[in-house]
Amino acid sequence: MGSILAVALAQTLFEVGDWEESRRVVAEALERGGIVPFRLHAVKGMLDLGRGDFSAAREQLELAVGLSPSPIEASWPLTSLAELATWEGRYDDARAAVDQAVNRLQPLDPEEVLPPTETTLIPALGLRVEADCGELARAARSAAGVEEARRRAEPLLAVLRAMTGPAGDPWDAWVPCYAALGEAEWSRLEGRPDPQLWQRAAETWERLEAAYPAAYARFRQAEALLAARAPRARIQAVIRAGHQTAVRLGAGPLRREIELLAQRGRLRLEGRVAAVAAPEPPASPAPSFGLTRREAEVLVLVAAGRTNRQIGQELFITPKTASIHVSRILTKLGVAGRGEAAAIAHRLGLDKR
Repeated sequence: MGSILAVALAQTLFEVGDWEESRRVVAEALERGGIVPFRLHAVKGMLDLGRGDFSAAREQLELAVGLSPSPIEASWPLTSLAELATWEGRYDDARAAVDQAVNRLQPLDPEEVLPPTETTLIPALGLRVEADCGELARAARSAAGVEEARRRAEPLLAVLRAMTGPAGDPWDAWVPCYAALGEAEWSRLEGRPDPQLWQRAAETWERLEAAYPAAYARFRQAEALLAARAPRARIQAVIRAGHQTAVRLGAGPLRREIELLAQRGRLRLEGRVAAVAAPEPPASPAPSFGLTRREAEVLVLVAAGRTNRQIGQELFITPKTASIHVSRILTKLGVAGRGEAAAIAHRLGLDKR
């Protein structure tokens, strides 16, 4: 099999969720060598990233950027590097990688263009980065931070909206998927995550049998439904669909996010599976929010879905005292309810013991 065909096959296998076969195809093609090694390294980096082997992913993706025959070709692995930085919470690096990818979309040769599936991937991933940044800024009550995220996101969303239209060739089938994803991420950035937009995004991916992005969209849909206080049965059906796919793929980081969301929302996931190991957490930023040590302890339990009575039992305090701590936490975080506090705690890493 030629390396060009191997790249196409490996990427397709990755997209439809046969990650083991994709990895085998990439390994064999790299061993044989060929004319497009940078793309093979990029696919291998995507596989390592999806599985949660961040160190290996970074090595493969940086190698792919370095081996890219032109600046525009490097935009694809740069987007994956942005996703890697997002998973690791390195948002300045994520933004820088998105900026590099966007800048490289302007080719010196007019005939050198990327297919729509890649030119739409870049702004869609950029919107995910800005949605995360917006959530962090909102949690920190930084109006300037929210506005900066919105300012950076607006041109990315405009690109996606401009590219949405009737499909002209098979590649264009991906454009509505990324456009739907971008609209859903925008709702998250605005502080009003829309379950219907996330459902639409999930369904567009599912129609193309793209397992990984569909599972991510189902995770976000469940998150939005939880924030909207939708019926528990409805939320559980959605989150279980995403969880089953993440487990099947071996998508460690996504699976961990889904399981933490289920824990915060006290949602049951079908089947007991071994917990995914979490990376070593950074020092807690709790003091920057004015949280005392005891409040930080209470917040850990709130994020775990504990009631005031259960918090009291675990910390040897009365339920009334636990209630007072929770009220103070909500005030300091600037949120209205326990679910929002739990979500912010997880996003900021405040829920780590």
